Formats: sequence, structure tokens, C-alpha cells
Amino acid sequence: MSGLLGSLRNAAGAMRVLERGMAVVQSNVTNASTPGYARQRLITTPLPFDLDRGLVGGVATAGTQSARSPHAEQSVRRLSSFSGAADQRAIQLASLEPVLGIDGAQGIGGALTRFFQAASALTVTPNDGSAREHLLEQASRAASAFQHTSAGLGEAMASVDRGIQAQLNDIHAIAARLQQMNRQFKQDYRAQDDAGLDAELNSLLENLAGKVDYTLLRAEDGSVSVLVGGQTPLVIGERLYPLSIVPSPGGAVALVDHDGREITAQLAGGGLTTLLDLRNNVYPGYQQSLDRLAERFATEVNATLAAGVDQNGSPPATGLFTFDPAGAARSLRTTGLAAAELALASPTAPGGNGNALALAGLEQQRLVDGVTFAQAYGNLAARMGRDLNTARDEAGVQRQLFAQAREMRDELSRVNLDEEAIALMEFQRAYQATARIVQTVDEMLDTMMAIFR
Repeated sequence: MSGLLGSLRNAAGAMRVLERGMAVVQSNVTNASTPGYARQRLITTPLPFDLDRGLVGGVATAGTQSARSPHAEQSVRRLSSFSGAADQRAIQLASLEPVLGIDGAQGIGGALTRFFQAASALTVTPNDGSAREHLLEQASRAASAFQHTSAGLGEAMASVDRGIQAQLNDIHAIAARLQQMNRQFKQDYRAQDDAGLDAELNSLLENLAGKVDYTLLRAEDGSVSVLVGGQTPLVIGERLYPLSIVPSPGGAVALVDHDGREITAQLAGGGLTTLLDLRNNVYPGYQQSLDRLAERFATEVNATLAAGVDQNGSPPATGLFTFDPAGAARSLRTTGLAAAELALASPTAPGGNGNALALAGLEQQRLVDGVTFAQAYGNLAARMGRDLNTARDEAGVQRQLFAQAREMRDELSRVNLDEEAIALMEFQRAYQATARIVQTVDEMLDTMMAIFR
């Protein structure tokens, strides 16, 4: 009798284990397309078997085991950081294409060419009123070209500023959710075995890596600590340490921790790192080169005209261009000089073309750091173009590496519906067999009870 009762208990326990196994399979199938979800497997353990001590054996569950690979997840997060940085650089630099104007007809390059063509025409007819008006018109268009390009750079920098704030907002939103999860882990030890919570956690960590590089530490209770740049705390247990963007000397911006300490130099990956580099280094470098060209162009033209006399034989009262040294390209304008006031003659030969020749000759002189005006702008446009092409190539490579890392990770942890179907059939057949044992034992017990009656 006791042996039959023991068999009945074993069978009942086995059925509970098999029910749990079918539930795990069902969860896998349901979450097959859930981002971050890793396949779960039921862990079973044998119960002690010793008839002399009344231990009849059986099977029990020891929880579930995730197919997630910590090494694969770390690789995905690392490449997500690199890919996020490369993507941001390519996206932001692409916004500069419309303002480059390097086709020879538009932009600063074309405007400078047309200005000096107008100056060359005046070497033939220095006193022609329409030719003088044409030079003034081309001067105004050259100034407008500088203004337009500078405005384009300014809008690109404003876009980067918005991107920096958006990245920071996303980082804080993820950190706040991690803080909530840590609270769950600390309040309920069973949360570590929650496959849904684990999927959300790893999805958030992958997303965070695309925005900023960090070091992840996992406590025994399942809670996570996130150190931005490997040093600065963002989330530690149930505490959140917000980051901020503040102005920095020289017009730059800096990332600071919750105590106001600058941590910009700690960053090595993620979209935020790239945006800060564009904001503080790349775009200001472009703007500085553009301002340098505008300043040299305006200064040399003004100085050349100042050495001549106008149609009345008088030296000019003002230059052709004016600008603010703090932003030459942005502020470059013509002064409103009249056509007759253009000093195209030399003082020794009033009414001649001596100064017009000097003005036209500026085009071929190396007046901007050892190169001509056209070459200086061509160098700037070429540098911007090279930066964009390099960024696009790097983004493509990093996206491919990131995709490969995700595929390798998924090969280890993704749910295979065919495998789950087989596992479910095995559990169902085992359950049916165990149910048959229960039925047989029940029939035997009924027979024995009938005998004793």
C-alpha cells in the first residue's frame, strides 16, 4: 500500500513539473518576437531515493535557466556604442551637404569667381558705370554667400545642440527605468528569474550603449550599476545620478556629473560622445576656417581699394566690405559704397585702371595661409566632404559589425519555434504517460480496497 501511495505522490509531483515545463515553452513561444527576450529552459533535479529511509525519489523543479550569454550581450553593447557614435556623425555631417556649394556655380566658390571676373572686366573699362554696378552686385552676392554658408553651419550646430539634449533625455529615461528595476530586484528575489524583466533590462542596456559608453556591474540581488565612461555613476542601486550639459569656455559645452564635475573626456563611444565632439571641435573648426577666409577676403579687397582713387580723383571714404571680427563670415556685408566711389585708378593716374588691375590680381595671390581665396574655400569644402565620406564609411562598417554581433547573440538565445514545438510534444507525451501511471495506481488502490472490504 505504501509503495503505491509513494508512486502516486511521485506521479503527482512529476505532473506538476511537466505542467511547469509546458508553461515555460508557452512563454518562449509567446515572447519569440519580444525584443531582448532569451529562450528559457526548465531545470529539473532528482529527489533522493532511499527506500530504507522512506525516500521514494521523484523529480522537482529548480527554476528556469536563460540561454542568454553574458559575453555575447557585452559584445553587442560594445558594438552598439561604436555604431551609435558612427551613425550620429554620419547623420549630422550629412546635413552640411546643402551648404557646401562645391559645384563651382553655387556657394562661396562660385561667388568669389564671379566677383573677380567682374573686377577683371573693369581692367578694360574702369569707368564704365554698368561694369562698376556689376562689381558691387557681385560683392554683395559674395557677402551673401558667406552669410548663407555661415548660417548653414550655425543651423547644423543648433541641430547638434538639440541632439545632445535629446540624447541626454533618453539616457535619463533609461536610467530612471533601471532605477525602478533595481528596486524590484531588491524587494523580490524572484524578480531575477522573471524572463520578461530580464528581456526589458537587456533591451534597455543595449539601447543605452548606443547613446553613451558605460561599464555595467551586476550585484548578487540582480540590481545593476551603470558607470558612464567607466567612472561616473549614473545608476547605483536605487539611486539615480543625473548628468547635465553646461557652457564651457570658448563657446563649447561640457558634460558634467551630479556634482558638477566635467566628465566629457571620459566618454569614448555612443551618440552623445560624437555629438559633443562635433559641437566642440569639428564644427567650430569649420567655422574658424570660414571666418578666416571671409576676413582675409574683405580685408585684402578693402586694403587694395584704399590704395586707389575714385572717379573724382579722391581716395575712398570707406571700404567695400564691413564685418565683425568675432564672426566675419556671418557678419560680412557691403558698405553701400556707390559705383563712382570705387577706387579703381591709381593716385598717379586718375581715371585709369591701375588699381582695377591690383584688385583683379588678388584672385591669384596666396593671401590665406599660403593659398588663394578659391583654394582656401576648396580646401575647406574638401575637408568637410572627406569628413562626411569617412563618417559614412565608418557608419556602414560599424552597422555591419553590430548586426553580426546581434546575430551571433541571437543564435545563442533566440527562440526557435520548431524546437519549442518538439519540446512541447515531449512534455505532453510525458504528461500523458504520467497521467496513465496515476490512473493505473488509482485502479490498483481501488482493487486493494475492494479486497480488504
